[in-house]
Amino acid sequence: MSAQSKKNPWRPSVVPPIGSLLVAEEYIVPQDLDFALEHQKHGKGLIGEILVRIGAVEPGELERVLNIQKKMTGR
Repeated sequence: MSAQSKKNPWRPSVVPPIGSLLVAEEYIVPQDLDFALEHQKHGKGLIGEILVRIGAVEPGELERVLNIQKKMTGR
């Protein structure tokens, strides 16, 4: 059996990045994500951490969306 046939057809092959999920779930606006991505270019940190630090998203909201993302990976 090939690796392709073992894939779960209900699980996306590409999991959206956390920033995209936060926008899709309406926890942040696209401008918040753009700001965090620009900030990330000039410093260190994960997008979620940056968004929490600047007050764009609450830690609990980030955790909820991270759990959504985790379920998408099947882990």
